[in-house]
Amino acid sequence: MIKHAIADLFLQTYHTVGNKHKYISLAHRHYAEHAVLTLFVCLFFTTPLWAVVVAVLDYVLHWHIDFAKHRLINRYNVKRNSNQFFKIQAFDQILHYLTYALIVFILMLQ
Repeated sequence: MIKHAIADLFLQTYHTVGNKHKYISLAHRHYAEHAVLTLFVCLFFTTPLWAVVVAVLDYVLHWHIDFAKHRLINRYNVKRNSNQFFKIQAFDQILHYLTYALIVFILMLQ
């Protein structure tokens, strides 16, 4: 969760443009930050190979979760201060937390 807070909140303050609603965009540096931090954390608990595997998984899942969220927000013109936005944001965060649960589950099988 600390890794997620660093990547999703702290590091994003340094990004001026993300365009997460586009499939390929500068937002990939954000997804890469998640992957690198996941790799770093996982190196304490597993082999380098498995740390890379789950880091790539985190990258791909974070990319698609954020992409879907932003497409939904744009498609339905959801305002950032609306109740709908915060419900979508909550679901987004749940999916990210489930990603970490999946990572832990995968590493427990090793």
